[in-house]
Amino acid sequence: MLKAFLTIAGGCRLLTLISLFLLVIVTAIDVCGRVLFGSPLGFAYELIGVLLGLSVYAGLVEANWKRQHIRIDLADALLARHPRLDRAVDRFVWLLEFSFSLLLAVMVARQVLVLYDYQENFMFLPMAKWLPLAVVGGLLVTSLGSFLAHLGGKTVTGKDGATC
Repeated sequence: MLKAFLTIAGGCRLLTLISLFLLVIVTAIDVCGRVLFGSPLGFAYELIGVLLGLSVYAGLVEANWKRQHIRIDLADALLARHPRLDRAVDRFVWLLEFSFSLLLAVMVARQVLVLYDYQENFMFLPMAKWLPLAVVGGLLVTSLGSFLAHLGGKTVTGKDGATC
């Protein structure tokens, strides 16, 4: 099971890299076309939004798995003196992250269903709006799986080599 999850996480990592690379390419082509030829890509704005969403949510899988979220270290000195409190705070933060991700996954799923019912399409990009949002929902579910992998007994090092 863990091997399958790690394979999926590797695919998400690759999706993040590819979408960021395409984001740069599409932006460069759009800007060059706009400045040099007076003819921008009509669908660039929508495609950039889709690629940005894919890169963020695909990257979230590994960020959750490796506990690499941005951390404000104002209380680190205090927490270092109290290891039990530090572990309690880590667990509380983990619970908040999991709850927020679960809520976000539910909200995205509801939005996918609404967009699917109305068959709404992008204005310039020839694609239904629910398709990329469904991919984002799948990435959120995978991200929730990375949270749950911690509960399965597999610990991953987080901040300063501490295990979760």
